[in-house]
Amino acid sequence: MIAILLAAAGCSSADDTGEPATTTVGSTTTSLSSSTTAPSPTTTNASPTTTAATTTTSAPTTTVPGTTTVPPTSTVATTTTANRFVDVKTYLLRDERLVSMHRQVVAPAVLAGALSALLEGPTAAERAAGVTTAIPAGTQLLHVTLTDGLAVVDLSGAFGTGGGSFSMQARVAEVVFTATQFPSVEQVVFRMDGVPLTVLGGEGLLLTEPQTRVMVPRSFTGGVIVDSPTPGSTGRQIGGVAPVTGGAWGIWRAFTATITLDASPGPIELITYDAGGCGDGPECPPIIKTVVPLTLVP
Repeated sequence: MIAILLAAAGCSSADDTGEPATTTVGSTTTSLSSSTTAPSPTTTNASPTTTAATTTTSAPTTTVPGTTTVPPTSTVATTTTANRFVDVKTYLLRDERLVSMHRQVVAPAVLAGALSALLEGPTAAERAAGVTTAIPAGTQLLHVTLTDGLAVVDLSGAFGTGGGSFSMQARVAEVVFTATQFPSVEQVVFRMDGVPLTVLGGEGLLLTEPQTRVMVPRSFTGGVIVDSPTPGSTGRQIGGVAPVTGGAWGIWRAFTATITLDASPGPIELITYDAGGCGDGPECPPIIKTVVPLTLVP
């Protein structure tokens, strides 16, 4: 049984010379220049010697009609397809519990997109709302494959650095929940720098078998994880918060709820309670409460 309620809280042509190009079309010019030396009579032994007039004719210079050929213009069809973005969830931490934060990734590689977004960590606004991550900064997604429901996630060596047992379990939980949000992903196998990862960290967290959601300790999930709204988002003063979506522990079955309210603008808390299907009797496990801080706006 899951109960959901809202509680108030206070908180431009030129040629190669650079000169304009000129083309003369259809003109032929022949240039003829004459140079004449007048005869000078010279008498030697009474035999006249005559120097004949010399005519020099320059070779005709012809300017061939210029022809300018314009190369054909080819129009290449270019098709631009806009990227299609898909809303996905990344599971980070708040108060040492998994919390769902939304991201936009490019389809169709949504699994790789979601994991890459997870490794980027919380935004500045999310950090201000108390959202953190146990995944070490600098961790990179090297490769991911999906076959028959099994996602093989290969991360860089930074994934295995630093932290104790809580940190190791938390970072595995973040990856497992982020990957398995997609119906096509049921299990996750880890690799690090291309090598199968069977033991993580100095604390020896065993990863010898594919990981699933139900293998994540309930201390990280509580009874309910609210996927929408996310911490720090807003609701309407009149009309409320709709829809509230999430998953419930066990088989992590999804649920949707609508909350209507009429309250003063300001901080509020969306609180879910999970009694684990038992109740509040002494023989029942403690009721687990999940709190999502919101802001109510006019």
